[in-house]
Amino acid sequence: MSDESRDQNQPGFELPIYKTQDCESNAPAPQVTLDMFNELQLELMQLRAEFARLRGQFEAEQQRQDGAD
Repeated sequence: MSDESRDQNQPGFELPIYKTQDCESNAPAPQVTLDMFNELQLELMQLRAEFARLRGQFEAEQQRQDGAD
């Protein structure tokens, strides 16, 4: 039996409990840079354009189906 397993089997053995304030770092919260913001704006514009294109395709398909009925 190893020393570790003997220690864990002893009646008074307890694992340490860490509170959240013990684990928190003092690092500042991450900041959004201008480059990051610009990339997000570009992505948003691309997604809006894709959504508009898909909406147009969907409406055209709906009109085609309504005309066939």
